[in-house]
Amino acid sequence: MQEFIPNHLLIEIKDGTLHCLDWGGEGPPILLLHGLQDCASNWDHIAKSLSVNFHVYALDSRGHGDSQHLPGKYRFEDYVHEIEEVIETLGLEHVTIVGHSAGGKYAFSYVAQDNHKAKNLVIIDMDPDQFNPGSASMFDRYHKEDDTWPSLEKVIQRISEREPRTSISLLKDQSIAMTRIQHDGTLIWKRDRSVLLEYERPDAWGCLSSIKIRTLLMRGEDSQLLTQSVAEKMAKQIPTCDLVIVPNAGHWCYGENPEEFLQLLNAFLHDS
Repeated sequence: MQEFIPNHLLIEIKDGTLHCLDWGGEGPPILLLHGLQDCASNWDHIAKSLSVNFHVYALDSRGHGDSQHLPGKYRFEDYVHEIEEVIETLGLEHVTIVGHSAGGKYAFSYVAQDNHKAKNLVIIDMDPDQFNPGSASMFDRYHKEDDTWPSLEKVIQRISEREPRTSISLLKDQSIAMTRIQHDGTLIWKRDRSVLLEYERPDAWGCLSSIKIRTLLMRGEDSQLLTQSVAEKMAKQIPTCDLVIVPNAGHWCYGENPEEFLQLLNAFLHDS
């Protein structure tokens, strides 16, 4: 497989500066959107593979990764509008938007409002509900956790608890990408804690019928966040939607079973 090294882009939007990894590659554009607390580099192993046939971008959403911290500007619509600004600034046409978790909800909400720039939509393990028991339990832990960690090993251990099937090498890469080393040798999450405090989870069922482009809904077989019944209901409400299950994987299915994830994703992309 040809190896691609990403370029680091700084994108100026109305509210501040965002960081984006441009993986290059020949072919139609793909924009990868991570979930809450994660970052663009969580997609590295997926982006490298996709870059063989597509021009891949992976965004650090505001308050995440190496993007600017913008406390007070982490409302749901801020993230949705951010997608529009990034696509416009990068000059993307006929783009496939791939969003995991919160990134998936921002993505399908954007597409429901504006279909003319996007060609395909991929929603990964995210529901439109205002309240989700799986998400609520995650937030209980997030709010109790400190932002600092004594060692990289402790970060790896923490990430492995959420995605137990992910390989140690990938967990290490993610742990490094999501943290920053401080002067005393401890590590701190890159994401702004205000992201958690300002996070909004509106009911978005009403927008699904407005999605007019080809859509792939991907659910981790063992996901505690997106249930099978909710996924099936979503697929029925989105006019042109395929539902696929990533086996042997949970909510972070692109990390726990990347081979099956890529096989299912590529089958959708190459059929478009």
